[in-house]
Amino acid sequence: MDNQFGIGLSSAPYSGYLMEAKNIFKTYTTGASELKVLNGISLQIQKKEAICLLGSSGAGKSTLLQILGTLDRPSAGEVFFKGQDVFSMSDEDLASFRNNKMGFVFQFHHLIQEFSAVENVMLPALIAGVKRSEAKEKAVNWLKFMGLDGRAEHFPNQLSGGELQRVAIARALINDPEILFADEPTGNLDSENSLKIQQLFFELRQKLGITLVVVTHDLQFANLFPRIFKVKDGRFAQ
Repeated sequence: MDNQFGIGLSSAPYSGYLMEAKNIFKTYTTGASELKVLNGISLQIQKKEAICLLGSSGAGKSTLLQILGTLDRPSAGEVFFKGQDVFSMSDEDLASFRNNKMGFVFQFHHLIQEFSAVENVMLPALIAGVKRSEAKEKAVNWLKFMGLDGRAEHFPNQLSGGELQRVAIARALINDPEILFADEPTGNLDSENSLKIQQLFFELRQKLGITLVVVTHDLQFANLFPRIFKVKDGRFAQ
């Protein structure tokens, strides 16, 4: 199968799932020692679903999210996006695919300190080849959606923790991704801002029809999701 991200992408019969992971293993090797992080996980994700990966630190949930988000490659197993085997792509094609189809939010916002809020939000669009004027317009609109239209020219050190995370979410959404991955997105926030960000994720799902995959150890947050997968020792637990 050919597409704009690569030539001759391998594919499986399209199952109708937005994403499908099959028998995912991940092992890290350091010298003579091996650390097995994922042990044969399989998962299907429907379009517009909201899924939570719940587990304690070290359970493997963040590693699974990174593999689903193509930020890391599995030691074994396959990941399909609309039937396409994403790891059959070259690193360059995969980066382009990821930038256009996926958005990411992490516990720490990872904003560039020397850039204003609007410049941080614009960055993925500029990488995707969008004209600067169009990228800025989209970034301003996303910041307005986030309630930050008055903060567009502020720098990260001038923003509160909740505002920083909203800028990071706007940045994740500027290329209109089909799926949004979030790794402990409320883990660095106080209880008030944490609740606001939680509500925002479900508002995004309702208004945009975006698919959500969220990692958390917060049971209260997890219980908001229709589907919860408990990760323990690199496997799904009952």
